[in-house]
Formats: sequence, structure tokens, C-alpha cells
Amino acid sequence: MAGVTSSPFRLLCRRYGAGMSFSELVSSNALVMGGAKSQEKSHQLAWFCEEERPVAVQIFGADPVMMREAATIIAATKPDAIDINMGCSVPKIAKCGAGCLLLKTPDLAEQVIAATVEGASVYGVPVTVKMRAGWDERNIAAPEVARRAEAVGAVAVSCHPRTAKQAFTGLSDWSVIRRVKESVSIPVIGCGDVHNGADAKRMLEETGCDAVMIGRAAMGNPFLFASVAQYLKDGSQAEEPTAQDKIDTALWHGRELAKLKGEHTAMNEMRKHAAWYTKGMPESARLRERLCRVASMMELEEILADCLVASQNFDAWREESRLAKESDLAAAH
Repeated sequence: MAGVTSSPFRLLCRRYGAGMSFSELVSSNALVMGGAKSQEKSHQLAWFCEEERPVAVQIFGADPVMMREAATIIAATKPDAIDINMGCSVPKIAKCGAGCLLLKTPDLAEQVIAATVEGASVYGVPVTVKMRAGWDERNIAAPEVARRAEAVGAVAVSCHPRTAKQAFTGLSDWSVIRRVKESVSIPVIGCGDVHNGADAKRMLEETGCDAVMIGRAAMGNPFLFASVAQYLKDGSQAEEPTAQDKIDTALWHGRELAKLKGEHTAMNEMRKHAAWYTKGMPESARLRERLCRVASMMELEEILADCLVASQNFDAWREESRLAKESDLAAAH
């Protein structure tokens, strides 16, 4: 979710019903030992606004000393939690010994968690741990690492039950979440293959987890949280967002991102966001070519306006076709 869960996107998710959000990954080494530019970028990644609360800042690293210092620095900004990432399988994270690679060394993982808890405690900020099932199918370490996390002071754990070797391929094994839940007394958050309210309800029932985390399914679709919340409340299906809803949300997202990161950086990020928002809309494939090169907010507005017109024209054609078909059926009778 790097390059996705910036403050504007998190705020959208919260407004649509997400119970909590998590920041992008922040490197403990960059935060503590990096140069001025590196530290500035790290602080920008960790920045959040009050309206986002509850919000957790997500950090990673494999050096307990660096993690302790980074946790203290982040805790001073008073997030609602600091989350240790032990789930990222991206090579540049894993090659540093961090992310999911820590699941191969439970002793070091425990030291990292303990040090983070110690650093965060200076400002009374709780620590949570996000993990995968394990490194591979022969090494399912999540239950053991969860027990160790609880023992050294973590207040909750989340589990994505794919292995690091799987990355995002195949199906997640929800039975691992159940095993983690049975291993600890602290709250357990389940994650993986949740695309709608029915999936969320089934995960809660099958695993006994205390909450459900949604990641990739929300890309370009913050509306999903409202849909899931409604289904969990009364079992009903929420109405699908309209093309107007999607375009308005994409434009708000782009404008807020430009305020936060500057127009150049924001538009580089919005290329993928805008493609996600417009996926499946009429002529989106053609317009996506333009979105992949968008360089200014004005250009983004023009392309999304074209996308909306195409969608409205398609809806009008579909309605005319429906009425014509009904008229033909009536005439036949």
C-alpha cells in the first residue's frame, strides 16, 4: 500500500466508515539516521491530521536500537498507535532484514517489538504488530510471533495469512488467523481476500478475529467501507457509487494530495489512483492512457470530466435501449 495510504486517502476511508487507518511505511533507519531530505520525507509519510483519528503510524526495521529511537520520535506526534510492519514482502524491505523477513527469526522479531514498545511508552503510545502467516508454507510463524508480541507488550496483532513467498498470489489461509486468535488474549485483526461485506462477516465468523482489515480492495474504492459497515449492521447491500461519486472523490483526492505533497508529486501518485477510480467505466481503457501521463491538476480535471461524460452518455444510451425494448415487448403483446 506504499504510495496509496497517504493522509487524503486515509481520510476518505475514515469518512466512508473505516474504523481506523494506517500510514504508509516509514523506515526507522531513514527516520533516525537518514540525511535531512530522508528525514523530511519520513516525517511527511508519518504525518496525519486530527480528523483521521484513530490512526496508526506504520514503521519498519530490523535493528532494535533504531526501532526504539524511531518509535520515540513518532510517538511524540501522538498517533493512536505505532504499528510494526512484519508483513511487507517487497524485496527492498526484506533485504534489510525487515518486514516479513523477521518472521524467519522470532527471537529478533521479539527484540524489535520489545524495543518499539519501550520507545513508544515514553509518550504512552500503544504498539501493534502486522504480520504474514510466515516466510513459506513450511514455516508458519504467525502464532508464535503473536505470542511473543503479546508477551513484550504489543496491544494487538493483525495477520495477513499468505506467506511471504506467496506475496499476493493464491488464496489466503484464514485458518492461520484462527490459530493466531487461539494463541493470544489481545485483539487479533484479520486481513486477506476481503472484497465485500459478506467476506468480512465470514472472516469474523470463521476465524473469531476481533476486526477485519482491508487493503488492496480499497484502492480506488474507499466507498467499500460504507458497504461493509452496512452489511455487518443489517445484512443489506449498499448502493453502488455512481460515476459522479467516483469522479468527485477522485478530484477531491487529487486536490488534497496536491496541497500536501505539491502538484508534481501528487499527480505522479494520482495516475494510479485515477485509473483505479475509473476502472470499469465506459471508455476508461482509452482514457487510462492519458491518465498514465497526467502532469497537472487541470489536466486531471479535464480527463476525469471526459470520463464522466462518456459514462453519462453510456447510461443515457442504456436507458434508451431499455425503454425501446419495453416498447417492443408491449407492441408484440
